[in-house]
Amino acid sequence: MQRDLLDALRCPGDHEESWLVAMVHVAVGSDLRDAELACPVCGAEYRVTEGVAYFTAPTERAAADAPVDGDPFSGDMVVRLAALLGVSESRHPVVLIGRYAAAGAALAAMVEAPQLLVNAGLQPAAEMATRLRVGDRLPFGAHTLAAVAVDAKHATAAMLLSAAHALRVGGRLVAPVDAPLPAGVRELARDAHEWVAEITARANGLVELRRHAP
Repeated sequence: MQRDLLDALRCPGDHEESWLVAMVHVAVGSDLRDAELACPVCGAEYRVTEGVAYFTAPTERAAADAPVDGDPFSGDMVVRLAALLGVSESRHPVVLIGRYAAAGAALAAMVEAPQLLVNAGLQPAAEMATRLRVGDRLPFGAHTLAAVAVDAKHATAAMLLSAAHALRVGGRLVAPVDAPLPAGVRELARDAHEWVAEITARANGLVELRRHAP
């Protein structure tokens, strides 16, 4: 996991946004290989193991690590995905969830934005890409992402809502054609397989924690 990602991470628990406190055990340059992440609000703890950030319970890790179904991305499919995401000049992170992560290595040749591969199994990754394992929501703060592509397996209402929350205004969300549009997005286009939408509403961001005088 890239150290720069720490500023974007938030606890995925059902409470106000909070930064995570990191204790780094092993790092190679900017790559965190072994670390602990803790939430000061709910006390939840998450692990970074062999560079992969786990926001799932231990019993859910096998499912998140399982091979991802779907045909390989052809060159034309990668070009199309890059156009849908609309991040050719962005430096903010792009999230590829499930089978979309298979396009990551080829997409890196067209897009300079950092890649976050979520529940991607053992898909080959672009250099400097960060892998995460998550449950039904993304662990990112408001306005931290440039674009998100969600595959059919992960396109639940909770996941799409968390993606919309984490996207910057003007950021794009790509999802299967039968997935529900979350609040705060405007549909730009759709075909027989996918829709692409743009974020139009500003989500509530981090709630600062203050110490009250006794």
